[in-house]
Order: sequence, then structure tokens, then C-alpha cells
Amino acid sequence: MNAFLVKDIMLLLRDRSELLILLAMPFLLIAILGFSLRGIFSGDLEALEMDIALVAEEDEAQAVASIQNEIGQMGLPPGQVQALKQAAQSASPQKMLISLLEDENLSELITVERMARAQAQESLDEETVDAVITLPEGFTEDSLRNMLFGSSGGGKLELLVADLSSPQTDVLHSILQEFVRTVNFEASISRLSGREAAAEVSGGIETITARQPITSFQYYTVGMAVMFVLFVGSTIAGQANLEQKQMVFDRIRLSDRPPLLYLTGKAIAAAAIVTVQLALLFGLSALLFQTFAADSWAFWSGIAIISITLALSVGCLAALMVAITLRLESDAVPAIFSGGVISLMAFVGGSFMPLDGMPEMLWAIGNWTPNGAALSAYFSWLLEPDFGQLWEPLMRIAIVAAVFLSLALALFPRKGGTA
Repeated sequence: MNAFLVKDIMLLLRDRSELLILLAMPFLLIAILGFSLRGIFSGDLEALEMDIALVAEEDEAQAVASIQNEIGQMGLPPGQVQALKQAAQSASPQKMLISLLEDENLSELITVERMARAQAQESLDEETVDAVITLPEGFTEDSLRNMLFGSSGGGKLELLVADLSSPQTDVLHSILQEFVRTVNFEASISRLSGREAAAEVSGGIETITARQPITSFQYYTVGMAVMFVLFVGSTIAGQANLEQKQMVFDRIRLSDRPPLLYLTGKAIAAAAIVTVQLALLFGLSALLFQTFAADSWAFWSGIAIISITLALSVGCLAALMVAITLRLESDAVPAIFSGGVISLMAFVGGSFMPLDGMPEMLWAIGNWTPNGAALSAYFSWLLEPDFGQLWEPLMRIAIVAAVFLSLALALFPRKGGTA
């Protein structure tokens, strides 16, 4: 078996294109994704800072006074008239929006500057501001009529952005949506309860965990590592197909060596290659990007346990792919696996992006893929180095590995042709 193992490793070392895919490609993606998405994962707001131009095309005081005059002419009891007038004064949507955008909780994220429309458009064209919020003529009056009387067709905000696909645009759009939703909800509750109370809108970003969050470099170092180890399986299966065409496998079956030694050698070779691959990716990422600040043996021992378990699982997966490839006598299996199945497993496993908000079934499937379970184990260890938390994801990896190995042994051709 030692001869088989050395042969497989030497064949891979001679294939520079495969080495490029297994080592250089994930490291390149870690650098690109880590730099481009830094701050979003870590909670650092620098990547989301935005300058906003606010254009108010109406006189707020005059609009509020106009609504108050309407209230006075409605023939309501004096007490109700007074309450509605006070609500109109305190519930001015323009005042609430400006208060929200200039709130100290959002001061690190948003900088607001009031401008005329022409100046704001010019600034947007020159990209000195990221967005323009316009309060058109009639915004305050229409909004107050809707809030106080339930009139249809409330005020409408206008939002222009420099880059529709930027993260800043998504954040600002979410803030404005939440503002509108909160004001409408509070106004509806007030009307139904008979109160004339002003809606209160506040904003900010809160940290709900005392632990340091996962950074973009940590996320994509782990995500790309658990994804690209899967390519080792297709690489080993491709080598097996080539050896079958060159009659190497037939000569082994004609010799006095058990054919299962060939399969075992492939599985161990894949596991060894994955172990080295993970060690290089984690080591270089920690060295060049300071991805992992922990320098204790306890921390790296946890990483090593997860990596070895994942390596053994990928070795069993490689054995299964080799068995199917030899049985079908076709190179379609490694081609399909590397061309589409790996991307699908990476997606459901969370290598490309967090699965928060995805359907629960997708999340459950991802947790039972070796890469998805390993991703969960790595992140659990990064957030809280506790061996007790590794039991569940490592058990899932081991169960999946056992299934792969059982199928490989059942499908592996031992004698004569493809039987």
C-alpha cells in the first residue's frame, strides 16, 4: 500500500495545473473576498460609511401650519382639535427623518448635508455624495394627512444613489424602509386606539454578543478551504480513470495484491493531501493576513482535530468517486463533480456567504455535507474554543464519511471487467 500511496502523491506533485487549483486559487480568492468584504463581517462601519445629501423642497413650518388650519376647520371638539394640532407639530415626518439620520447612533455611518436639488444632483454626478434623499413639495402635508386622518396616498420620499449595487445603498434603503414602516405602524395604532401620539423612530447598531465577530478573512479562509478540499476527490478520481485507461488497474488485479489496497491507497493519499492543503492555507492566511491571532497550542490543536476529521471524510469521498469511476469506466464522474457538484455543495455548505435567512431545509442539507459541517465546526471553535461544541459537527462529518466509505466498498470492482 505504501507504493500506491507514494505513487498517488508523486502523480499529483507532477500535475502543476491541479496544484494551482488546490493551493493558489483558494488563496487568491481569500485575498480578494477578504479585502473587498472586510468590515461587513467584523462589524467595522468603515466599509459602509456614506455621505448623503438631503433636499427639502418645502417649508416644513408652513406645511404644519396648513394642516393645523385644516384641523381647526373640521368642527371637532376643542380638546380633540388641540390634541391633533399638537400631534401635527410633534409628528412632522420631515423632522423625524432628519432626527433619525442625524442620530448619534448613526453618526459613525451616515453624514448628512442639506443641499438644493441642483447642487445635490451635481454632487451625485461627481460622486462626492453616495445618495440624495429628496423631500418633494407636499411631503409633510400628505404624510400628516395619512398619519392623523388615515387619508390614502401619503407622502413619498425620493432616493437617488450613485451605485445601486453597493452595500451602502442596501443599508440606506433598509433604514428608510424601517422608518416608513415604523411611522405607518405607530400612526395606525394611534388612530385605532383614539390617541393622537407622535411616532418615535430611532436608529443605531447594537452588538448582541460579547465575543469578537468573525472577520471577512476568517470567513473566507475557512469557506474557501473547505470548498477546495473537495477538488482533491475529483483529482484522485481523474488519476484513477487515467490509470484504468493505461491498464494499470488491470495489472494490479492480475497481480497477487488485493485490489482493495489500491482503493485504500487512494483514500489515504487524498486525506494526506487535504491535510497538507489545509495546513498551508490556514498557515499562510495567518502569516500574511493575521487571520488567526491566537498563538496557543490549544487553539491550533482544535483546528488540527477538525482538519484531520475533514481530511478523512474527503478521503472516503475520494474512494467513493474512484469506485464509481472504475465501475463506469468513464471520466464523467470527476468531470461532473468538479464542474458542478462542488459548487452546489459549497453553496449549501455556506462557503460563499452565510446561510442566515435562507430556507431552513437548505441550512439542514448544508449541515450534512462534509464541507458544511466542517465550516460549522471551525466557526464554533473560532467563536468559543470549547471541545464540547465540536462533538456534534464532527459526528456529522464522521457519519457522512462512513456512508461514503460503505458505498465505495460496495461499488468498487474487484474481479473481472466492471463487476
